[in-house]
Amino acid sequence: MRLLCGRRAASLCLLLVSLALAGCATHRVIDSSVRSFATATADMPPAGPFSFRFERLPSQQAEAQTQDWLENMALPVLAQKGLVPDAQAPRFTLELRVAVDAINQTSPFHAYWGFGSMGSDLWAQPAPMGLQAPRYRYAVHLLLRDAANKSVVFESTATHEGPWSDRAAVLPAVLLAAVQDFPQGGDKGRQVLIDLSPGGMQPRP
Repeated sequence: MRLLCGRRAASLCLLLVSLALAGCATHRVIDSSVRSFATATADMPPAGPFSFRFERLPSQQAEAQTQDWLENMALPVLAQKGLVPDAQAPRFTLELRVAVDAINQTSPFHAYWGFGSMGSDLWAQPAPMGLQAPRYRYAVHLLLRDAANKSVVFESTATHEGPWSDRAAVLPAVLLAAVQDFPQGGDKGRQVLIDLSPGGMQPRP
């Protein structure tokens, strides 16, 4: 009987946590740690648009459906910084990698995609172990190269850790943080805040 009550209490606590997170989901602030680099001698155009095509690693080519989803998600975010796709005559190539890490704080569980081991899907969801809700770590890394000579023009990494598991909403916000310093770069690193609401995303000044 005590065991049954304990299970019911645990289920109730998890339900309350889920409801609380859902109530906060109408407006969120996604804070990302960003560090970016731009080459001093890069022959950058004075202003956008910056034409590019996606470049895939062999591992990404093997997971074409997942990479298609990722690139389609990225297009409207990149467009905010003047990066527009051009498969025929691009000025740059863009390599995009993403890692999602689900961490259960009472029983660690890690699920990577992109930087570490490759799976057949973008997401792996850990089963709850205990009353403490898992946290999720998102990492976005992009590398922009000159399409003609393959020299690196811009590189940026952004990471965010929080309680949100809805990758379709959080990943674009982390990517937007990663490109905030484009094309100048900001190698000292900084925190970038993105307001995320049903109406869209907006970086804070």
